[in-house]
Amino acid sequence: MDFEQALQQLRDENLFRERVVRTSKIGRYVSVHGKQLLNFNSNDYLGLSGHPELITAATQAAQRFGYGATGSPLISGYTSIHQELEYALAQHMGFERALLFSSGFLANLGVAQSMLGRHDTIIQDKLNHASLIDAAKLTDAKLKRYPHNDMQKADQLLEQYATENTLLCSDGIFSMDGDSADLLNLSVLALKHDVSLWIDDAHGIGVYGEHGRGLMESCDLQPENMDILSGTLGKAFGTAGAFVLGSSDRIEWILQKARTYKYNTSMPVADAAAALKALEMIQTEPWRREKLWELIYYYKQQLNAYDLPETQSDSAIQPFIIGDSKATLEMAQNMIEKGIYVTAIRPPTVPQGSGRLRITLSSLLEKEDIDILIQCLLGNY
Repeated sequence: MDFEQALQQLRDENLFRERVVRTSKIGRYVSVHGKQLLNFNSNDYLGLSGHPELITAATQAAQRFGYGATGSPLISGYTSIHQELEYALAQHMGFERALLFSSGFLANLGVAQSMLGRHDTIIQDKLNHASLIDAAKLTDAKLKRYPHNDMQKADQLLEQYATENTLLCSDGIFSMDGDSADLLNLSVLALKHDVSLWIDDAHGIGVYGEHGRGLMESCDLQPENMDILSGTLGKAFGTAGAFVLGSSDRIEWILQKARTYKYNTSMPVADAAAALKALEMIQTEPWRREKLWELIYYYKQQLNAYDLPETQSDSAIQPFIIGDSKATLEMAQNMIEKGIYVTAIRPPTVPQGSGRLRITLSSLLEKEDIDILIQCLLGNY
């Protein structure tokens, strides 16, 4: 392969990616390459990543246990803090048991690899996160995908392909469009066809629901309405790592069989301690969710007031669709020059012709920040 030529082609097609060097904590403002910008570019939805109590919890845990976990969970990497976090997550979400992973990608790979074999089928939403799609592809199972949130097509695929061990799988909140899965109908389809339902609510847990239990809670569903729920600690929790929730037997099976669990070093103890503190704050500081929802409503209200394109998202993820990749890059750079930090999202992350600014809201922001953002989008600032 001619890497130089292939890389140049990416540049010519405006699909070349470059990392951005951040030189500060994430907050209402963030420093990028030394320039202070108003931050609309973070999954830290509740503003917890830089909270002093999380940093103190992580520091104390590292002082007690050392920083690195030193091994896989089945060797030396499972501490009392990891155990306490698993118990707390399971109790908070109402499931029998939780299992920690080092990242959301590894969690989803582990679930798929442990639950699916060559004679099985996994049926997914076409816009599912890459971790879910790649997880399915790395098994020998048959992968079938239905058009985004098309419950009729999902029903047809289940009718045609459902076997004794089939997984129906969807994101809870979709990471690029910010809209939500039709969770109620997915649970009905799973029951109708006697298949297992797997939801990855990475962007919903901590944000949705009266108690921050995610899309499941906001849809008035119970843990018994789904078989596997995966989530991440790197978004609303402001830390790192991930978890999988389910029945005691199902989680034990994943623990026994998931290669990304058995053969991977555990998440650092400091991360687990910080996540435990974050969970406590999610439970005791509902104002963070309430403020975020006020900002989401206000942002959509302002889009409508200024005749800007509205979104189908009621989440913290608000895509501003531009279309052409070059125009998307140019607008993202223009926003940075105006003091607004957003990211240009282009294919293959999103479909061709749907390049966008991925605007994310956080409880650290204020309504006047959104006013500035709107004026920048209008070209008035």
